[in-house]
Amino acid sequence: MQALIFREPGDPGATLRLEHIEEAQPASGEVLLQVLYSPINPSDLHMIRGRYGYQPLLPASPGGEGVGVVMKVGNQVTEVRVGDRVICIGAWNLWRERLVCRASHVVRVPAAISDEVAATCYSNPLTAWALTQSTHQMKQGEWLLQTAAASSVGKLVLQLSKVYGFRTMNVIRRREQAEVIRSLGGDEVICTEDEDLRSRIQELTGGKGIERAIDCVAGEVGGEIVRNLAPTGMMVQFGALSSHRQTDPVKFLMPVFSPKLIYSMATVRGWWIPLWLESQPIDAVTKVMTNLLDMIAAARLTLPETKSVPLEQYKEAIAMADGGSSEGKKILLKFSEAKAEDHFQTAIAVPNHR
Repeated sequence: MQALIFREPGDPGATLRLEHIEEAQPASGEVLLQVLYSPINPSDLHMIRGRYGYQPLLPASPGGEGVGVVMKVGNQVTEVRVGDRVICIGAWNLWRERLVCRASHVVRVPAAISDEVAATCYSNPLTAWALTQSTHQMKQGEWLLQTAAASSVGKLVLQLSKVYGFRTMNVIRRREQAEVIRSLGGDEVICTEDEDLRSRIQELTGGKGIERAIDCVAGEVGGEIVRNLAPTGMMVQFGALSSHRQTDPVKFLMPVFSPKLIYSMATVRGWWIPLWLESQPIDAVTKVMTNLLDMIAAARLTLPETKSVPLEQYKEAIAMADGGSSEGKKILLKFSEAKAEDHFQTAIAVPNHR
């Protein structure tokens, strides 16, 4: 089978190679998937460059998200069956035509969701849910401040705020983004292009400061949020929107005024989806993912548009995703020409080992 492989860290367009590798077979409790689509996420590019929080033993395939069809199942597998279309939880190497993963870590995709949308249903939706409902445990009427509110995760937070009834203060960089935030149900908008962040926060909180915040910008913006936390308030840092091409360590620093933390007992904590997953029972995570998929199928949550590129054109796809002309769409690697239903007729001919 074909797989995208990198054998040393480096520029993704230069170090990745399309290679033929041996196809693995599912052991007990595992399934073999035919990968249909996998997005090119910033985390994938970080990993290839050797700057991600997890680095695989090389040579390896990138790819932490995608959709596939179950082709074979190992012994003791009861969660799914051959022919099911699924997404993977906690996988690392989806940039290959076929993938073996644990059956306990796959979730069926509703028929109403297209293959292309299904490929992006895991990382950002689960991140938005976990930040708001697991870490902050937002309740009806409570306020959450978020930076980069017009990002993919930010837009999902806005949609989840309508589902769970919490309210949002939304920090954006450009005034034209305000209309999008309002259309998705954002309650308050702070535009750093023409407004003073500190003054607006103090105005909106009546001088009390922020009790709950999530930040994926860091730098001066993140530092200002920390300086405006309420007593015992908490900011969760889950990203640093300095480009994934950034090499200057200074760009990732966030100035924090120590006396503010000491005298207010405020909290700044990091958050990373792989470590969060390790802290959660997998059956609880798959239940959450099933609920999120149902919301997406019912159009209660919407995801960004996608643009698929054939696997053989992976260099062009990476260039588009890595700061090129993506037209605001999520770039997908297309591993299979056929849709899930087309694979089913082939899949049923493979012996089921349950």
